[in-house]
Amino acid sequence: MKFNLKEILRDEMQKKTILINPGVLTESYVPDYLLFREDEVTQITRHLGRYLSGIQPGNLLIHGPPGTGKTHAIKIVAKSYNEFVNETGINSKIIYINCKDKTYYQTLVALLHGLGVEFPERGLGVSEAVEALTLYLKESNGRHVFVFDEIDKLKRTYRDKEEPMNALIYRMSRLDELLDKESPLIIMISNKSNIIEKIEHATRAKFTPQTIYFREYNIEELYRILLDRAERALAPGSFTTEAIAYLADLVKKNERDLRWGFRVLIEAALRAHDKLTTELIDEAVNVVDNDMLSQVVHSLSNHQLIVLWAVAFLENVKILPVTGELYHVYKLVCEEVGLRPRSMRHVMHYITPKIESMGLITSREKGQGRGRGKTLVFHLEENPEKILKLVESVLSERMHKEFRPEEIPEFIQISFQRRR
Repeated sequence: MKFNLKEILRDEMQKKTILINPGVLTESYVPDYLLFREDEVTQITRHLGRYLSGIQPGNLLIHGPPGTGKTHAIKIVAKSYNEFVNETGINSKIIYINCKDKTYYQTLVALLHGLGVEFPERGLGVSEAVEALTLYLKESNGRHVFVFDEIDKLKRTYRDKEEPMNALIYRMSRLDELLDKESPLIIMISNKSNIIEKIEHATRAKFTPQTIYFREYNIEELYRILLDRAERALAPGSFTTEAIAYLADLVKKNERDLRWGFRVLIEAALRAHDKLTTELIDEAVNVVDNDMLSQVVHSLSNHQLIVLWAVAFLENVKILPVTGELYHVYKLVCEEVGLRPRSMRHVMHYITPKIESMGLITSREKGQGRGRGKTLVFHLEENPEKILKLVESVLSERMHKEFRPEEIPEFIQISFQRRR
């Protein structure tokens, strides 16, 4: 069957849509103000104002669940701050770095480039980058503010001798020791409230920030924010407040965030001819959920896929996915598909943190009893059966043969029985 691709393009271009300003529903859109975040934005601004006045108010940690406005808040404040110092002739600047999927070295390089320092993206090491940063700051009489967003999503490589988040916080909080003068103000942003617990004692001893918490929006606030964006993005008269209230309810009930709500709104609007309905919103939810999950899973390496499959399998058969059991399943599946398994250390230090950073799993420490140390317990954030099917489909496609693990679970269960 032949497809006329030009006709498809023409049809899409000429299709009537109620979506007249889609940009306001994208993640890159930064509004002029944030609804229901006036207190938090004011707190951040006052903190920076004290810093500009010559007071060292301490570093900041901004934390809270995803989709609660942390990044947008700091970007709004940074825009006003940088405009203000330019207008008043103050030698200061906020440098914003998103750390997601960056290594410690790449983050330092991005910081140097933000300061206008020429430095190669590869070929040198962390010590040279820190030296270049120290030299610049020693020669500068400016008051700098460094913002590190998604600090907990730094990427760890096999070359890293220490955990990259800890290394970055340690070095940034001790810049004053290298400079022999007041160091820049550091702002860290994280989705995790327990980020301080995850850094080493020596780092915590120096990094004692003030904290600003961004709570989750309540149902009324979600509705008001979605309504505000819908009024900017959609044609007048093309939606009802009831439809927006229905979407707000879905965001809350399904434990999603506003970014998900905006994507659903875009998808539903593209399907609407003249009116947004709850039925179209339901259709859009299925499309968005499948698209988002599929994109994330397809981005994983084969070893990451097998670890994810192992967590899903263990939860599906009601076995607690702790470190030892997870690695045992992973190793068995690797042997079954002809992959050389990575070491347990590699799986726990590099593979599971990557999967966790993408929101597919979570982990927590659990004591094993007196004198037996601790283990990690993993939890799948998606439906186990859905993940099993999706991973099996992706691996089958990649290996050019059907990945049929039906026999593996039986073998695994027998293995566990023997071990017990």
